[in-house]
Amino acid sequence: MGTNSFSVNSELKSASKIKVYNNRGHEITIDEPEGAGGTDEGMNPVEITLASLAGCLSITASFLAKKMKIELERLSIKIEGEIDEEAMSSADNFSGFQEVRYHINFESDSNKEKIEKLYHSIEKYCPVSDTIKNSVPVKGNYQLN
Repeated sequence: MGTNSFSVNSELKSASKIKVYNNRGHEITIDEPEGAGGTDEGMNPVEITLASLAGCLSITASFLAKKMKIELERLSIKIEGEIDEEAMSSADNFSGFQEVRYHINFESDSNKEKIEKLYHSIEKYCPVSDTIKNSVPVKGNYQLN
């Protein structure tokens, strides 16, 4: 097995509104709420992070349930986390989530043991969860035009 490469491109449209595109033609709008200087046309970056985790956990659950022959009638996930606003005001502080918590609600005719096995397997296979839990190097560069 090889490595899969993923990429997105973004463009700042106004003070806090960003359009993000992938190479398959999809786009999302990221924006801040009006109270934070935005136009509230999309989720903000930290909400997008939580949304990415919810999406990845859901897709992973669906994939594993099928593999484990578990019929899921419905699956929903609630995710929340806190960021210290004071920490965001200084580059010397950790400004990310202090903790991220999620709760998965399964609706299925499968027995509790099967669902519990599925639940414990989901996070092990979710690449977004792995990225958030582990220190992943983030490297950048720039160009001035």
